[in-house]
Amino acid sequence: MKTVFVVGAGPAGLFAARKIATAGHRVVIFNRDIKPGGLAEYGIYPVKDKMKDGLRKQFGKILELPEVAYFGHLPVGSGHALTLGELRQWNPAALVFAVGAQGTKKLGLPGEEARGVYSAKDFVYHYNRLPPFATRDFSTGKRIAIIGMGNVMVDIARWVMQDDPERRTEEVTVIARRGPFEVKFDEKEFDHIEAHLDRRALQDELQRVKERIAAVGQDIAKVPESSFPTLAKPFQEATAPRLTFRFLSSPTAIHADASGRIAHLTVTENLLVAKNGSTAAKCRMSCSG
Repeated sequence: MKTVFVVGAGPAGLFAARKIATAGHRVVIFNRDIKPGGLAEYGIYPVKDKMKDGLRKQFGKILELPEVAYFGHLPVGSGHALTLGELRQWNPAALVFAVGAQGTKKLGLPGEEARGVYSAKDFVYHYNRLPPFATRDFSTGKRIAIIGMGNVMVDIARWVMQDDPERRTEEVTVIARRGPFEVKFDEKEFDHIEAHLDRRALQDELQRVKERIAAVGQDIAKVPESSFPTLAKPFQEATAPRLTFRFLSSPTAIHADASGRIAHLTVTENLLVAKNGSTAAKCRMSCSG
C-alpha cells in the first residue's frame, strides 16, 4: 500500500482522495480550513441547507474511509505551518494539489483600494463565516454597486438586501458590461430577489439602451421572455431595498471621500457589437454615477 498526500479538501481534493483510496492506497489530506468542503462549504449561500447537507454527507463518507486521514486547519506552503519541503521529506508516493485559485482578481481600476470595495470571493467568504474573513470589516452603506450579473451577484444582492443582520441597504445597482440579453444568472436564483426589482427603473433602463442593443438585432420587447420574466407578470411595486440595473456600462475609476471610503464610480458607456456568434461590449464614452 502506497501513501499519497492530498493538499486541499474541496470537492476536487476529496473526490481525488476517494479515487486513490478505493484503488487500495493510503491517503493523507491536509486542508487550510478547519472544515472540509472548500467552496462547497464556504461558497454556497448560507441558507441553501439542502444542497450543503447533501454535499457534506458525500464528503463525510469519504473521510470515514479507513484509508483516509484528514488534518484540518493546516495550511501548506512557504511561511505556513507545513512547507512543501517538509511534505517531501516524508516521502509520499505522490502529491496531489487541489487548492483551487486562491488569488483575488482585481479590476485594475484607479481607487480600487478604497475602503468599501470588496472582491466577490472575499465577500462571500465573509458571510459564510470562513476564518479569517469572518472577522474582517465588510461593512456596506445605503447604496451598493455590484459589478457583474451572474449567480454570485444574486447571492450578494440577496445578502445585503435580506439576510445581513447589519444591513443598511436602501438601493443595489447592478452594473453590467453588456445588455439585458446577456444576463448570466439563473431564473431560479433570481426569484429570491425578484421582489426587490424596481420594474419602472428597469423599463427606463431598457429604453435607454434600446438603440444600442438593436444594433446587434436584439429587441427589448423580447426581454420578458428571455431574461426578466417578471416583466410579464402583473405590476408590483418594488420591495425595499430596491434593485436596479445599469446595462452597457463598465467601471473605469473608483472615487473615495475624505475618509478614504468609496463615494462614487466613473463608468464607461459601452456599445454592443457582434463577435464570433455572440456579443461583446465596446467602450464608447465615460460618465460618473
